[in-house]
Amino acid sequence: MTGGDIFPRPAILRPNANMSTPPFPAPSSDGGETLMQSDGEIARVAAAVAAAAEVCLDLEADSLHHYREKTCLLQVGVSDGRGISLREFLVDPLAGGDLAPLFRALTGKTLVMHGADYDLRRMAQDFAFRPTAIFDTMHAARLAAHSAMGFDALAKRYAGVELDHGAQKADWSQRPLPPRLVRYAIGDVRWLPIVARELRTELAALERAEWHRQQCAQLIRLSEQAPAKKDDPWRIRGSPRLGARALAVLRELWHWREKEAEGWDRPVFMVLLNDRMLELAAWAAEHPRGDLAKGPPLPRRWPPRRWKSLRTALERAWGIPPRDFPAPYIHPSRPPFDPHFVPRLERLKAARREIAEKLKMDASLLAPNAMVEDVCRAAPQSPEDFEKVERWLPWQTEVLGPAFLRACAPGHPLPPSRDSRR
Repeated sequence: MTGGDIFPRPAILRPNANMSTPPFPAPSSDGGETLMQSDGEIARVAAAVAAAAEVCLDLEADSLHHYREKTCLLQVGVSDGRGISLREFLVDPLAGGDLAPLFRALTGKTLVMHGADYDLRRMAQDFAFRPTAIFDTMHAARLAAHSAMGFDALAKRYAGVELDHGAQKADWSQRPLPPRLVRYAIGDVRWLPIVARELRTELAALERAEWHRQQCAQLIRLSEQAPAKKDDPWRIRGSPRLGARALAVLRELWHWREKEAEGWDRPVFMVLLNDRMLELAAWAAEHPRGDLAKGPPLPRRWPPRRWKSLRTALERAWGIPPRDFPAPYIHPSRPPFDPHFVPRLERLKAARREIAEKLKMDASLLAPNAMVEDVCRAAPQSPEDFEKVERWLPWQTEVLGPAFLRACAPGHPLPPSRDSRR
């Protein structure tokens, strides 16, 4: 879609008037006929993708509005490969059309995306699709040492446009899509080509294009990993501090909340927040068959049925015998004390800081603190030892490796203890 009347392009970005483009429909005035839904429409989008020099991709989901999260919209843009967007399409995956031709066309392409982490996981889960290669503009902006890496900031910087990003939390499953959401969705791919073009130039000038390529390849690899399934998903953050009886209550409350959210088709946090559920579990453990009106504050607008179902869940929890209480959380054993760890970590951070200053980069972009701590634990003695560090990339060995190996080399004296300084 060109979307000319909805989201006009600046003249400097307008495609050549003589450029031949297939007759795809432009957005309608009310946004109700803009989505590519039928098999024929999707096949035409796939044909445009297959012939494109560059393809931009984004998606919208409904995690804030429904119990089971799903992809509600695919935004596909094709460009000339030189920063000019030729056409944008909004594909509706909820309409039941055959998306296979589109994903076949996307295979083998380098897809331009922004902040691709979530979108890659969503596409892997919903469509079993993983791209061959991507160019992530957010990660490119990070490596180019931009202070503002949001897509709205990048679009303003390179294309001089103001994007409406207040629609990020909208319910994208609604049909028809309101005009405002149509404009938002089109803008997310319309300006990607020029942003990608400028960032490619910057990365090349900084000699960091290979760093970016490795990071993008890692994003794809990580999206291939199935999310870890917890044995006890009800053990939410904060639950280890609860006693055995409170854990039994929490387990019942968690299952109650899941059932309520599924029946209501809303995210679980809209039924009851985790913190409130922890408070209720702790109170209920101390007040068997107590009056809920005297317990921790709960949402006042619950329907009577929900109050009744909650009381039923608590009655079940109060009736659980101690022998069936969940086992308490067992903290993982700590590694043996290493007196060299802290001074070694300080040397690693000092080395990272010195290199970051020379490169005029934020030190965390070279390696975040958690990764530096992993290096410290691994105490590498050769370049090959960095492969033991989770998510460590070859470019980091090239840039940080020599200094980090010196920092981890044996023979550094321990700093004097506090007692010896007195």
